[in-house]
Amino acid sequence: MLKKANRTVMNMGLAALLVPAALTFSTTSASANDGGAAPAPVQEKVTPSVPQQQATTTTNQKVIVNVSALNIRQGASFSSPVVGTATQGQEFAILKEANGLVEIAPNKWISKSSSYVTIASGKPSASQVKGVSTSTPSTSTASASPSAAQETSTPAPAPTTSTASGSTVNVARSLVGSPYQWAGNTPSGFDCSGFIAYVFNHSGHSISRTSVANYWNMATKISSPQPGDLVFFQNTYTSGPSHMGIYIGNGQMIHAGSHGVAVADLDVSYYQDHFLGYGRF
Repeated sequence: MLKKANRTVMNMGLAALLVPAALTFSTTSASANDGGAAPAPVQEKVTPSVPQQQATTTTNQKVIVNVSALNIRQGASFSSPVVGTATQGQEFAILKEANGLVEIAPNKWISKSSSYVTIASGKPSASQVKGVSTSTPSTSTASASPSAAQETSTPAPAPTTSTASGSTVNVARSLVGSPYQWAGNTPSGFDCSGFIAYVFNHSGHSISRTSVANYWNMATKISSPQPGDLVFFQNTYTSGPSHMGIYIGNGQMIHAGSHGVAVADLDVSYYQDHFLGYGRF
């Protein structure tokens, strides 16, 4: 009887040794109404990651102002309000580029047209924006200021015979530097007839967007133009009336050419060769 008991104890001990160490048993009793099932696993609470704010990317480029005065606008549009003036020789780091302008400080944009500025690599030696910063202006050599009016905040007023024509010229001047875009009719991009429609519809007139040939047929033909009148050209990229601009006085016009909205001298041989006539709406 004692031997049998000893064998039983030995067998129980051996069985305990054979139980894998990974098998453990909970001493928590099952709920009375869960059918004896094991408790559901606890769900881990995951804290969502906070999105990181994207840093402003710099281009490691600078812009050098080449004209006596250049508009600083509040946004990346030539129709944005003017908030200051950059002057010749000033240099600014380029933060962003959009719609033919570059951002030189938060909410401060200037035209990137090569008619007014030079884009170069590297950091600016100094910068000064009227009403924005007071650092010393750059002493870098800049190219000569163009004689024609540019995207300036205080353009010299052209002589005019009426308030309407003066307004037309002022609106046209405010758009200098806008890029060229085929069939474009907004400051983000113009072609020649789209530029005419935009300017006149924003200066007290009401005209439809149509072709240069139709504008030529609509206009009253004149021989002595006044600022705000129209200049027509023919046989440029196609036969017949095919290009036009707005006369601003002193033998100059503003037009949307292949390099964007710009001032042009009418005595240039190309315009003389293709001149059609003057008109007035």
